[in-house]
Amino acid sequence: MNVLEELQAVAAKLAPYDDRPACEYCGQGKLELIDERPDPIFGVLGMTCRTLKCDFLECGKLTIV
Repeated sequence: MNVLEELQAVAAKLAPYDDRPACEYCGQGKLELIDERPDPIFGVLGMTCRTLKCDFLECGKLTIV
């Protein structure tokens, strides 16, 4: 078994534990957090604004939550 096959086997084992949300645009990628800041209005209450990016190469859309 070469290194690439070993990495694919590990990725397959870890895939069920990947709890990141799916991209709403393409449905194929997962969203990864790229920025998180206090909300400009409700930040004093602990609310945040998060910027997420799709990790699918052909999509790459940003989602702001």
